[in-house]
Formats: sequence, structure tokens, C-alpha cells
Amino acid sequence: MSGRLLTVDAGNSTLDLMVHPSAARRRFEAHAGDADLLAFVDQHPIEECAAVSVRAGALQRLLPALRARGVRCRVVGEELACPLPLDYATPQTLGADRWLGALAAHRRFGRAVVVDCGTATTVNLVEDDGTFRGGPIAPGLAAFVAGMAAVTPALPAPRLEAEPEMPPRSSQAAVDAGVLVGYGGLVERLVADLLRAARGPATVVVTGGRAELVLRHARLRAESVPDLVHQGLRLLAEASPCGG
Repeated sequence: MSGRLLTVDAGNSTLDLMVHPSAARRRFEAHAGDADLLAFVDQHPIEECAAVSVRAGALQRLLPALRARGVRCRVVGEELACPLPLDYATPQTLGADRWLGALAAHRRFGRAVVVDCGTATTVNLVEDDGTFRGGPIAPGLAAFVAGMAAVTPALPAPRLEAEPEMPPRSSQAAVDAGVLVGYGGLVERLVADLLRAARGPATVVVTGGRAELVLRHARLRAESVPDLVHQGLRLLAEASPCGG
């Protein structure tokens, strides 16, 4: 990495930008206007960009604007390849954000189970030697809430900042507890079953937009790394310097 690096994680519902080494970070809605994105970019002396996207077309406006500013841009799956061995039956369908998180977790912790609490909830195992084994994908919290609202419109929306009470003694409290504890329990079970299948110790690493909520309501002994995918992108950029 020869200069300041911008990493871009284009997820299903957000566009997440981070500058290295300052760690300045901003998360935008997926369809944010160009002016907002470029206002953030122009605050920082960026020389390189490493980007990943799980949505077709998510980078089609940002990257040309960066290149017009003289920023050298590379995209995972095009100029940047996965350095991990993949023990995955359908690598062509594997979201790069999953192995990027595994890459960063492995470099820091060794054998790990990586929980990414985003629009979807992914739980992945990476071995001591860096082999990516895969893992389950479940609805994220937003999908959990939206699905319930779609089929039970008479119930109140959950308050995601609430502290669940047991037993809940109102409809609002019941929904709060069911959603918050239920989502935490979903993550707990997926992690527990993957650890059991792994047949050995592994560090549990939690990241993603809902990581703090999961850590508050799930019974997990876990490390919190909020910028895990960005760290994976940084590692890729450092391993494959521009012009190298």
C-alpha cells in the first residue's frame, strides 16, 4: 500500500467507506447520491481504492468518479483475487465479503468462526491453515423484523434499543423480547452448531452493522471487530501493491 487507501464494502443495503490508516469511516444507504459520497472522499488524500460488492452495479458511479480524481481502483473478483484455499462446493456463488472477513479474522486470530451481522447473517469457519470452510446464511435483523411485520401487521414494531424483560407483560414488551432475544438465539445456535462440527477450538469473531446488538443479547464469548471486511480489503491491497 503506497499511500492512503480507501476500502469500499458495497453490501445489499449500504455502501460502507473506510480510509486507511486514519480509520475514518462512513456508511451510506445503498442509493446515496454521488455528492454525499464524493464529499466524504474529498475530505481525505486518497491514492488507492480496494472495493468489494455483492450487488451488481453498486460501484458503477463511485469508481469512475474516483478514477477521474486520479485514484487507482481495484475490485475484488477482477484485479484482486481470493488468497485463501476454498473448501466450498460452489465458489462461483460465494460472496467475497464472506471470505474477506475470514481472511482478516484468520490473520489476527488463526482458526475462527466469523459472524457477520448485516442484511444477511453469515457464520463462516476458517481453519488454522486459512482454508475457508463456509457456513450458514440466515436472515439479518432487518429481514427478521420485516418478515414479522408483513405477516403480523397488528403487532407493534420492535424497539431495538429496548432491554428485554422476562416474562414480557405487554404486547410491545413481548415483541421486543421475541425479536431481540430470538435474533440473539438464532446467532447463538448457528455458532454453536458450527463449532460442534468444527471439532476443535476456534475464536468467534463478530462484525457487521448489528454486531453490537448481537453481542448484547446473545450468549457468546466473542471478539468484536467492527471493520473486519475493511481489514480484509486492506490486507489484499497490501499483498498486491499497485504496479507490483
